[in-house]
Amino acid sequence: MKILHYDRLESTNTTAYRLAEESAPEWTIVVADVQTKGRGRGRNKWESPKGGLWFSIVLKPKVSTPRLPLLQFLAAIATRQALENETGLSVRLKWPNDIVLGNAKLGGILVEFKTIGESVAFAILGIGLNINQSKSHLPPRATSLRLVSGKQRDLRLLLRAILDQIRSSYDELDNPANIMEDWWRNCVHRPTRVLVTLPKDTVTGISRAINEDGSLVIETDDRKIRRVSEGSLTLLND
Repeated sequence: MKILHYDRLESTNTTAYRLAEESAPEWTIVVADVQTKGRGRGRNKWESPKGGLWFSIVLKPKVSTPRLPLLQFLAAIATRQALENETGLSVRLKWPNDIVLGNAKLGGILVEFKTIGESVAFAILGIGLNINQSKSHLPPRATSLRLVSGKQRDLRLLLRAILDQIRSSYDELDNPANIMEDWWRNCVHRPTRVLVTLPKDTVTGISRAINEDGSLVIETDDRKIRRVSEGSLTLLND
């Protein structure tokens, strides 16, 4: 495991992707104190000021392209477990890629990859977490560990704990049922009423399950079952 630390980058994912194309070995880690062009799902801007934990991991998983979404869920489980172990706080997960504390967003995960035919050449696992920021340095509906606990955290210790947890659970990619069972058990909307905003419409109903392909199963208000594989989820009741 090789950790490359930078004071400032446009995006740790962008740098890690370039390094992977230049044959960087698996478990090369890119960390930045600040990202100037951090991004989330759908190219949404990700606020990345000093005080957060922003890093990306070069991985070369031996899985087919259709199974690659499992990596996002495995990483969410490992990150949640590491944070809970280190802080004692009740960290939960929200579909599709959020880490949450209470009902506020603590962080997110972004997986980007390059394929050769049906094989995955490499994947970049990007993780962004709000750790030591004050409220004035957080976007709306977001929180940080410091805001909740009142404690300043050692970013290096948290990074190491998360990396160790991801690495120790990496072989679970061969057990999609275990990954999804663990993720669903720690999901903040299991089950509850949600609104999912899709590219072309919205779905309202009860979130009932998660499939092995990462799609969310929703029982809609008119009692139909709908599976959604992309979108943004909002909790409709506390």
